[in-house]
Amino acid sequence: MSIEKTEAVVLRTLNFRDSSKIVTFYTREYGKMTALAKGARNPKSKFGSLLQPLNYLQIVIYRRENRQMQYLSGCEFVRFFKTITANFEKLYVGMAILEIVDKTSHDEEENESLFSLITETLSAIDEPSSYPINALIHFGLKLSSILGYNPEFSSCLICRKEIDFSKSNSFFYVLERGGPLCDNCSTKFHGSFQLSSSALRMLSNYSKIQPSDAAKTQIQVELQRELLHFVIVYLKHHWNALKEIRSLNFLSIFN
Repeated sequence: MSIEKTEAVVLRTLNFRDSSKIVTFYTREYGKMTALAKGARNPKSKFGSLLQPLNYLQIVIYRRENRQMQYLSGCEFVRFFKTITANFEKLYVGMAILEIVDKTSHDEEENESLFSLITETLSAIDEPSSYPINALIHFGLKLSSILGYNPEFSSCLICRKEIDFSKSNSFFYVLERGGPLCDNCSTKFHGSFQLSSSALRMLSNYSKIQPSDAAKTQIQVELQRELLHFVIVYLKHHWNALKEIRSLNFLSIFN
């Protein structure tokens, strides 16, 4: 057994026995990890309110390889996302991000790129003037790429020619293979999803920018709804565990 220190984001917690908590983190060095926080629910616990979902912490753990649950020794804030916790839309978007990460990742599979995406996206959402839905759209695209389902938006899946967004009002997209069809190829092959030209262009742009830039982008509501719908459908198509993303039910954009 070794004592390890790592940065972590709290994904979820579960009460355990009379006074403890089982905490699931996504960590920089070890990926998703579950740890027992003994006495965390006691009023005078050293953990206080630190072990809440969305908190970005530095944690100290007693770690043993091949053990399903580690032991949490201590923790402190790296960053408290004050704006997220004070805004319902930002809070529900943040919780949706945690739920997606939890359901698409496996225990103790290190992925520093994913950890950076999580913390950078939450930091972008936490900015007072951010657009959280746009950050969620960007997050879904980047997560898909990091985990191996790299969606393409700028060139035709079949002929590989660059898509001319001005040639058509809409394009077919093949979810299974992660790419659009140009006008010529769409008459020969079947696309499983239809996107407006504006949506495909925006997705192409979003796939190339950082979370902070995506969160600053102002998008019309109808286009925003189309983009988010595509991203959610794409995620659900490739991960059975995402057939239900409960946190999304609270977002007003779906109502």
